[in-house]
Amino acid sequence: MLSIIGCGNSNRSDDGAGVYVVAQLKSLLGDTRNEDIRIFDAGTAGMEVMFQAKGSDALIIIDANSSNSEPGAIFEVPGEVLETCPEPQYNLHDFRWNHAIYAGRKIFREDFPKEITVYLIEAENLSFGLDMSDKIKDAADKVVEKIIAKLKKQTVSVRNGNLYIDYEVCQKFFPGIETIALLKRAPGFLVMPVFSQSSGGRLLKLRNSKGDRVVTATDFLHDLGISYQQEQSFKVTWESESAALVVDLTNAKENAD
Repeated sequence: MLSIIGCGNSNRSDDGAGVYVVAQLKSLLGDTRNEDIRIFDAGTAGMEVMFQAKGSDALIIIDANSSNSEPGAIFEVPGEVLETCPEPQYNLHDFRWNHAIYAGRKIFREDFPKEITVYLIEAENLSFGLDMSDKIKDAADKVVEKIIAKLKKQTVSVRNGNLYIDYEVCQKFFPGIETIALLKRAPGFLVMPVFSQSSGGRLLKLRNSKGDRVVTATDFLHDLGISYQQEQSFKVTWESESAALVVDLTNAKENAD
């Protein structure tokens, strides 16, 4: 599961950039009760970030930034770079999302996301007010587009008995892996990395210079009832418990029709 958390104070103009981003994502992605994506407005409550992120495989945090950089600049930073150990004298107001990342890893361990991305949007005006500056709103809209594009990339496609896996998905979930195993599990199947070719598995054949891969799986896909007539794309998520990519086929019949 992916958690997307917006942070900030909407009463302080550009400080509401993160809150604005998650509001837009909720509108674009529809029902946020989707079991694969959770979108949450944490406001200024760092403790909420820690508890909302618990149980997720991946986490995206969005917040305003104040570093004397160009207003509207967007920084995409790995969470481990920004995590900070909270000082013992901190109260809940001082406990921010960077402390939540550190504390969450220590407290929840394997139940806290390992993949954390933080989007920081450089603010122009942090005084009291309900409206963001034009530059910062434009930048926030770009972050929305970036996140939507990231979500859309987490798919695989099927055509003519082959499973097609984009370079981005391979790099994210199977870096350095040459073979995989496919296992049925309703309502879809698992794609599991095989770390030694001598153990068997299906070859991740290089498809093009970009690095996209293709796997021949004619009988396997046929047994799942996937149509050969047209290309179909299916959503994928990483499941830590199984150490596998989960391919959701719930829309297979609809696409076939």
